Amino acid sequence: MTDADDGIKFEPKSLCIKITVCMIVLLVGAAIFMELEREKNDSTGETYQATILKQSLAEKYNMSLTDLMDLEAAFEQERNNKEEAERLSRWTYGNSLFFAFTIMTTIGYGHMSPHTWQGQLFCIFFSLISIPVAGIMLISVGNHVSLAIRVFIRFMEKTFLSGVESGRAELRSSVVTFLLFILMVIFGAILTSHTDNWSFMEGMYFFFISVSTIGFGDYVVNDGELRSSDHSKTIAVNFTIVLITIGLCVLSSVLCSVSAYIEERQKQIRMRIPETLTATNAINAANVALNTVTSSLPLRLSKKFKGRITEGGKYEEDINQNGEASLGSDRHLAPVS
Repeated sequence: MTDADDGIKFEPKSLCIKITVCMIVLLVGAAIFMELEREKNDSTGETYQATILKQSLAEKYNMSLTDLMDLEAAFEQERNNKEEAERLSRWTYGNSLFFAFTIMTTIGYGHMSPHTWQGQLFCIFFSLISIPVAGIMLISVGNHVSLAIRVFIRFMEKTFLSGVESGRAELRSSVVTFLLFILMVIFGAILTSHTDNWSFMEGMYFFFISVSTIGFGDYVVNDGELRSSDHSKTIAVNFTIVLITIGLCVLSSVLCSVSAYIEERQKQIRMRIPETLTATNAINAANVALNTVTSSLPLRLSKKFKGRITEGGKYEEDINQNGEASLGSDRHLAPVS
C-alpha cells in the first residue's frame, strides 16, 4: 500500500526490524548496567559498627563523652553505609531497563546515574549507539502513523466528500495527529494520578515533559521503580512507560505532518507563480546589465569623442584620420551654464 502523492510507502518489514533492533539494544544495555552498578557483595548479614556500639553501651550504666562521640560517628557511618546499600540495591533489571530507556530517548530524568567508572564508561558508548537507533525507530514509527492518518483522511474524502482542495489532507492530518497527542497527554495524566497520586495538572506536566524529552526529573513515575507491592500499580507504571514511548512516536508524527503540510504549500506556491518568478528573474538580470552598461558609458564616450564645446554652445568634432567627423555637424549640445 503506497501513498503516491508523498512518495512514501508503508514498509512493515523494515519497521519491525527497526523496532526489534531498538528493543535488543535496550534489553542488552539494561543487563550490562545492572551487572556493572549493582552491589557485588551480600550485605544482608553485615553487622554495622553502630549496632555493636549500641549493644556495648547498653551494658553500661554510665556514658562518657568519648563514648557519645564514638556513638555519633558510628551512627553517621551506618547512615552512609545504608544509603550506599540502598543505592546499589536499586540497580535491579527493571530499574536498569527504565534507566536505559531514559538514555535512549534522551529524557534523562536524573533519578539514577552510574557511579562506577565501568558504568560511566559504558554509559558513554551505550549513548552513542542507542540514541541513533532509538531516533531512527521513532522517526520510522512516526512516519508510518502520519502516513496512515493521511491515507485514511484521503480515503474518507474521496468516499464521502467531493471538491476537496489539493493539499488539505496534510493539514487535516496534522490536526488529527495533534488531537491524538493531546488525548494521550490527558490519558497519561489520568494514569499517573493512580500510580503516584499526582494531580491532573502534575500528570499532564510530567507526561509532556517526558515526551518532549526535556526530562527535568522533578517528577518521575513511581520514583523510577517498575515494580511495586501492588500488582495493579506495577501494571500501571509499566503501561505509563509504554504510553510515553508511543507519545514520542506520535509527537514525531505531528512534526512529520506539519513538515509535510509546509512542503505541500511551498510546492503549490511554486506551481502557481512560475511565470512571475521567471519574469522577476529576467527583470533583475536586465537591471544588472543596464547598470553595468550605464556605469561604463561616460568613460567610453570620453575616449571616443574628443571634441570641445564652443562659446556658442556648438559641439565641434575632431576629425579622425580618414577625414570623417565622429558625429554629424548639425548636432549641438546644450550650452554650458
